[in-house]
Amino acid sequence: MTRLIHLSDLHFGRTAPELLEPLFAEVDRLRPDAVVISGDLTQRARHGQFAEAAAFIARLQTPVLSVPGNHDMPLGNLFLRVFAPFHRFRRYINPDLQPVLRLPDAVVVGVNTANPLAWKQGKITTAQLQHVTAAFRDAGRRARIVVMHHPLEHLPGEEQWLMQGATQALHDLPQTGAEVVLSGHIHVSHAGPFTAAPGLLFVQAGTGLSTRRRTERNAFNVLDVSSDRIGVHTILADPSGTFRETRTLQFQRKDRLWHRAAQLPR
Repeated sequence: MTRLIHLSDLHFGRTAPELLEPLFAEVDRLRPDAVVISGDLTQRARHGQFAEAAAFIARLQTPVLSVPGNHDMPLGNLFLRVFAPFHRFRRYINPDLQPVLRLPDAVVVGVNTANPLAWKQGKITTAQLQHVTAAFRDAGRRARIVVMHHPLEHLPGEEQWLMQGATQALHDLPQTGAEVVLSGHIHVSHAGPFTAAPGLLFVQAGTGLSTRRRTERNAFNVLDVSSDRIGVHTILADPSGTFRETRTLQFQRKDRLWHRAAQLPR
């Protein structure tokens, strides 16, 4: 089994400082095999904010895969946003905007959906889907997980634009071998099969540290991944600032489709 911690939308530059140490303590307690961060490490893509994000990653002491979010591109500096949108992300976080993490029981592939020309909406392309296909080519029996910032499907009541290429990506991703898609962007936790692609499990993380909350407190996910079963644990900060598990959902993959499963015994 592989244990992944799924963080998103940390927004350094607009965080709740009192949550930083409790978050580190909970990550240490959970002992993950890796941490994935699905974008928006910063609030305004400033040097100081990226330096904070880099220091945060360095403290995790475990393999980390990060992809950019729309907030990781300069918003107010149009020249930089058009001609060097990811310069600071590459400098402070990772030169590779679409990294691949190969673990004993899982292959995790990053996809950069941040789009300088549609700052908030995002975009996924055919070339990026080909990147996913290539990364999974030698995955064998390992779980196949994709990480991106923008969700491929709206949750009920969501009014934001769906990113460009999302419909085609949901059609094509199962053919790449993908089984799970992790995303962020809307600061709300969710886990369940995609409505339009039930062969893919849709896991959405809330905001781990930011004060820019929506309908839930600060949160992150823990995934316990085996060959045909995934447990998704949602960890929320309580009013005292302590992160506690509030929900666990189990999913079983059968006949290439994901189904809700009974809870595994503890």
